[in-house]
Amino acid sequence: MEKLDWHRAGMRVLHFAPESIFYNLFSSFKDIDYWPVDLNPNIYKGKVRKKVDITDISFVDNSFDLIMCTHVLEHVPDDKKAMSELYRVLKPKTGIAFINVPIYNKPVTLENPEYNTPELRFKYYGKSDHVRAYGLDYPQRLRAVGFTVQQFKLDDISQEDSKRYGVNKKGKYFWCQKE
Repeated sequence: MEKLDWHRAGMRVLHFAPESIFYNLFSSFKDIDYWPVDLNPNIYKGKVRKKVDITDISFVDNSFDLIMCTHVLEHVPDDKKAMSELYRVLKPKTGIAFINVPIYNKPVTLENPEYNTPELRFKYYGKSDHVRAYGLDYPQRLRAVGFTVQQFKLDDISQEDSKRYGVNKKGKYFWCQKE
């Protein structure tokens, strides 16, 4: 995030499923309008500012400068609708969205509505609450709703920072914008 020079006074930040490390960072800035949100706000012990369904985001078009959505879409049955909503509320040109998911080293995303039990989901997706296992086609799925997608180069992240921030150096991380 530091490499992207993301922080600007007056910016609006939308954060789905607010992880503590980012919640603490964004909450520390008094010059931004920070919106930690989730469909299930009770699990975040008072950190969520508003209950929001990612497939029906209750904010106006082009309203956020930064969107954080990490490890959420693999839980959402209609991820295309969710991606479209994230695209809709991101500001064009200057907005940045981090929309990251676990990616498996398979060419195509695996999803099958017949895998509808915790046991089958665990077997095929690796977690009982996931509804798909994203493959290497994930950036194309983001592009299909209109995003411009860039992949981070992880070569210059130190081993210490990788451990501190939970960044898997073998993982694939993306940031998105809209023209």
